[in-house]
Amino acid sequence: MPTLPRSVPPRVGRYARLALPVLLGALGAWLGMAVWAGTTVQMGPFEVRLDSGFGRGVTDIELPPLGRLTADTHLAPLRIQATLLDVRIPELTRQITDGSLDDLVATVEADAKRDVVLEALKVLGITALTAGALGLLAFRRNWHRVLTAILSCLLLVGGTEILTVGTFRPQAFGAPTFSGSLGLAAQVIPPGRTVQALDAFQEQLRRVLQGAINAYTSIQTNPIGRAGEIRVLHISDLHLAPFGFEFAKQIADGFDVDFVIDTGDTTSFGSKPENFVLNDIRDLGRPYVWVRGNHDSKAFQHALAKLPNTLVLDGNTTLLHGIRIYGLGDPVPPSITRNLPDDVFAERAREAGQRVLADIQQLPPVDIVAVHDDRMAESVAGRVPLVLSGHFHETEVRVVDGTLYLRIGTTGASALTTFEPSANIPLSAEVLYFQPGTPPTFLAYDVIEQSPKTGALTVTRHVIQDEFGALTPSPPAPTPSETATPLETPATAPPSPAPTG
Repeated sequence: MPTLPRSVPPRVGRYARLALPVLLGALGAWLGMAVWAGTTVQMGPFEVRLDSGFGRGVTDIELPPLGRLTADTHLAPLRIQATLLDVRIPELTRQITDGSLDDLVATVEADAKRDVVLEALKVLGITALTAGALGLLAFRRNWHRVLTAILSCLLLVGGTEILTVGTFRPQAFGAPTFSGSLGLAAQVIPPGRTVQALDAFQEQLRRVLQGAINAYTSIQTNPIGRAGEIRVLHISDLHLAPFGFEFAKQIADGFDVDFVIDTGDTTSFGSKPENFVLNDIRDLGRPYVWVRGNHDSKAFQHALAKLPNTLVLDGNTTLLHGIRIYGLGDPVPPSITRNLPDDVFAERAREAGQRVLADIQQLPPVDIVAVHDDRMAESVAGRVPLVLSGHFHETEVRVVDGTLYLRIGTTGASALTTFEPSANIPLSAEVLYFQPGTPPTFLAYDVIEQSPKTGALTVTRHVIQDEFGALTPSPPAPTPSETATPLETPATAPPSPAPTG
């Protein structure tokens, strides 16, 4: 064994001799997990591989080739992964036919709890053996140092496992991130209402199993729509992109949304030939609430208002499924958009805030304010629960005086300086979940992004209570406002056409 140079002080030498077996113990822990820790188990009719390793404290559920579900479940630096390897279809079909989904959930949950405990013990043993082997190679028969390496490994791995158990949050499965098939996402991501369930893990397990059953056995059972929540699709900045409209339609169908809110820049140049996108909007087949963006002309707004499923908001409101929505079109027209300096552009947007505030003060309580540029709605912070916007082609969320501002990126995957698809910008949309009531309760929202280049998709759930607590709009001191006369638009008919221009 190598010896320390004579010039090294005795105390430093002692620390170094103690540190070496400790480091070998840590190396044994990492190596044991990385190479030998995985195991294959049976969970009901499913064959699953369990893996663990040092890393971010999350739990991954892999459903190849359909996608992956990830939840931030614990604080310990241990990544847990369960990968579905095989499904015994005859056994699965028999269990569903003879029993119920609840019975299958109970079986899989019991098997999972048992197998996870056995996997933890196995990992502890394998890493200790690995640390011992490294200790023997380094220290030969210096048993004190070999045992120090083993003990260090056991403390590291065992402590990590204990911290994982102690901080494990099953409710994290109520707000997962999903990547993979958009069609399966609507099956696997739980309804917004289930985030209030006490046993979120069991509910999420039910969703995963139901999604797997649908995908692997083609059982045509759609659990979407049974939780009773209202689902709203928020899109923006399509900029004529045909695949953006297809993306929106897939989400609307897959998540069975009740209606769509488009916060503008549906077109790019404000010209009449761009009206071809009206067919895409008509094909969505759902109520379509729209506010004008700075690249949309009033002529396009006039044409859009004639569609039977479209509700154009420009200083007026509509009531859909008990949700009152106010909207105002962007004050900057397409003809000057490209030549307006940024500071002047921002000033024009904020000047419209006085109109928005005046309208809101004269209306019954508004649940959503929809504008293209959220600077138009800075004036209503603390007066409404939710503001939806786009314009900046970047997804952002912030809370001001209890008002939640949700800014979605670009559903058309366009860069800020062009209106062509960009390989580096994902198609973006949001699905909002409300619990019916007076007023309706905003429960959660999903941010859905897909790469136009690779097709890679992620769905990230955000639970309002968990991330922001109880949001209560708190208005600032009253300020004088200009008088405006808003119009109430019935949900059964489109609003009056706006003047062309």
